[in-house]
Amino acid sequence: MSTVGLVVPGDIWSARSEQFLNQVLAGIEDVVVAAGHTVLTHAAGSVEEEIAVHRRWAAEGAVRAVVLRDLGAQDPRPGILHDLGLPYVLIGDVVQEDGPGAGVPTVTVDNAGIMREVLGTLLEMGHRRIVHVGGPPHLLHSALRRAAYREVMARHGLEDLGIDGDYTRASGAAALEAVQARLPGVPATDPPAPSRAVLVLDNDAMALGALERARELRLRVPADVSLVSWEDSMGCQLSEPPMTALGHSLRSTGMQVGRALALLVEDPPRVIRHRPSTPVLLRRETLAGPPADAAPPR
Repeated sequence: MSTVGLVVPGDIWSARSEQFLNQVLAGIEDVVVAAGHTVLTHAAGSVEEEIAVHRRWAAEGAVRAVVLRDLGAQDPRPGILHDLGLPYVLIGDVVQEDGPGAGVPTVTVDNAGIMREVLGTLLEMGHRRIVHVGGPPHLLHSALRRAAYREVMARHGLEDLGIDGDYTRASGAAALEAVQARLPGVPATDPPAPSRAVLVLDNDAMALGALERARELRLRVPADVSLVSWEDSMGCQLSEPPMTALGHSLRSTGMQVGRALALLVEDPPRVIRHRPSTPVLLRRETLAGPPADAAPPR
């Protein structure tokens, strides 16, 4: 039996935190525990704290392998883990497969490709005022999504309305306020018209925060503003109205990470790579058709 480690954000078990890691962790445990191993988690509030945990685990021999995620530009963690002799599975983007993911197990997604797919769907619906509310810009996946957003918007001659968030409900609420202030026709006049803008928010916590703030400002969702969450969760499914979201199979992703961990601690270790399928846009009640005055998609 071996132990594998995962450092998680300090608020992971908060009811108001994003649900990505909760679902991924459940999937990891499904596979790792079934293989006869254990999962050790530790909450940390920064990259520096995470590195300190990894150093302690390595010194104590507490874990055989760890999970690495949310890499930033020039991130020191892959090099430090290499120096510590601590194997890892990388959860990241396809562009990292030949960088920090070279020679190590990876579970990767194509963030830029997914963003282009989402925007293509919204453009086909006739939406012209599309706002991307991203995560912290220093994170690679946030930067890749924003770059793809800008590329598509520029190609269609549309304004870059990107806003940076921090994955909290408060930043989703602040983005909603910024959209109301910047865009004409929000709120729409009576009688109800289709949405004047659509926000694509990088996680469920921000999307739910935007929905709460819209309700407080008496904005109609989706009549005034449409909302799309990059991640689905129970909160998205039970919100009022139910949140349109990308149907990432996060527990399945976690199971793939768990499988990679279980194989990595074998003797000899085995390295596998996995790319989950492109998520489907789950249309619920926060996404309306285009405004009556929207130009047809180009």
